[in-house]
Amino acid sequence: MDEFLNYPKIETLYDRGEGFIVDTNKLRKSVYSTISQWDITEKIDGMNIRVMIDVDGKVRFGGRSNSAQLPTDLYQFLYEKFSSENMRKIWLNGDPTRIILFGEGYGAGIQKGGGYRKDKAVLLFDVLVADKWWLDWDNVCNVAEKLEVGTVPYIGRGDIDFITEMVQGGFPSLVPNATCMAEGVVAKPIETLFDKNGDRLIIKLKTKDFKKGVY
Repeated sequence: MDEFLNYPKIETLYDRGEGFIVDTNKLRKSVYSTISQWDITEKIDGMNIRVMIDVDGKVRFGGRSNSAQLPTDLYQFLYEKFSSENMRKIWLNGDPTRIILFGEGYGAGIQKGGGYRKDKAVLLFDVLVADKWWLDWDNVCNVAEKLEVGTVPYIGRGDIDFITEMVQGGFPSLVPNATCMAEGVVAKPIETLFDKNGDRLIIKLKTKDFKKGVY
């Protein structure tokens, strides 16, 4: 098994039509229409980060893939915040447990145009325990609190129409001290769900998805 499991692919909510603009009349997967409420978080324009602690207490860092190169100053942030000593705080009942944290590296030099912060940091957005249990949002926040790191901004719960209207119109980033517009949102069902192919149900939608020729 790969030492670092890749984060599940996040599908765009809608299919694309002419000019690569999303077609709000065509959901990417019909199963999306069966979910009435989604937990919605801001999508950060950054770099996917994985932090893993194994049952032996060893901590490893990675990007979206095992070959991804992380900026030196981002590595420094990871070493300070996700030391082996700190990571042991999130073991369930103190028992050695394989845990993978998924976060977004962001800040100057990562995203284009700036607007988040002058240095680099990581915001958590998901946690996988024992390679099979995805924590709900409250527990993701609890893990972040124990490690003294932030999470991606939580927007709230809403349906597909709410998500579409908010993202299409654009909104300011909710990241503390950010001066840019949000890239979009990521949304998950309140309970972890999978489709008939065994793929986890997660959706994304970006404001630029509604602009012709912009991608």
